[in-house]
Amino acid sequence: MNNFTILDNPVLQNVGLKLHDVQIKPYEYRKYTRLLGLYMGIELSGKNVLPIKKVTTKTPLGSLTTNVIDDCHIGIVNILRAGTTMALGMADVLPNSTISFVSAWRRSVNGKMVADTDYNRGVGDLQNKFVILTDPALASGVSLLACIDVISKYIDLKKTIICCLHAAKEGIEKIYNEHPEIRIYSIFGPSDVNEHCYIVNGPGDCGDRCFNTK
Repeated sequence: MNNFTILDNPVLQNVGLKLHDVQIKPYEYRKYTRLLGLYMGIELSGKNVLPIKKVTTKTPLGSLTTNVIDDCHIGIVNILRAGTTMALGMADVLPNSTISFVSAWRRSVNGKMVADTDYNRGVGDLQNKFVILTDPALASGVSLLACIDVISKYIDLKKTIICCLHAAKEGIEKIYNEHPEIRIYSIFGPSDVNEHCYIVNGPGDCGDRCFNTK
């Protein structure tokens, strides 16, 4: 799948394992999902994925010029609830970015998964920006596709990426079939999904694990 890239940095992999561990408490889960966003932001910054700009600063003995991330032209989409702390971690690396919100929750209708997106905020501020969608678990892809539908009229899909912890084959393929220009970056995958559309050997419900709900 040409739209899918595994980030195999051992530091990221270690954080990713923590987020799959059934022994991790909710407060720890929030800490590690924030670290996931932080480390993924740093990793992507070094892979020529994010937009850059040239900056010159005055030094005690002259001046120094280098390329830095142009975070003023980056928009992060927090897919509620699961993507919340991950988005905040990403924003720690990209402090001048915009954080927009789209709620997405999935349900089964006649045996088919559908997603409801009944709340969003700040999606209009994504115009003319490089867009990062944060969602730890990409399983069926239904929720992410619904979110993309909400923001699609404001964004350039060729300048849009998805960052996740674990991705399933089914979700990757659905994203590719609908939006082949969107790249997916993940720590683990591609994996299968079970009959309940959860990732086999995956982290479970990341929103519930973050916020201690069921």
